[in-house]
Amino acid sequence: MEEAQTEVQKTEEAATEQNQPQVDPNNVLFGIIGYKDEQAYENFIRNLTPDQAVYILVASANFAQKKGTYGLLEAETLASAIRVLRKASPEQQKEEN
Repeated sequence: MEEAQTEVQKTEEAATEQNQPQVDPNNVLFGIIGYKDEQAYENFIRNLTPDQAVYILVASANFAQKKGTYGLLEAETLASAIRVLRKASPEQQKEEN
């Protein structure tokens, strides 16, 4: 419970630091992805780009890892998969060129 409150606090602090409107703590996914309301959430998932999908997968893996969900080999496997996806992402390739 305390970890969830800490994650929400970090999200609120980050939003405040960036002069962004604060998001209801109940509207935060994986500790970092906030949405205003149910309509904004539906719009977000309906219009996901491949890069956003990869970002969500990486965020969810990181979130679960912080909570101790994975064993050592699972964490290593996920970290390797994330590195592969980041290298292959179109945005990364554009930045490298």
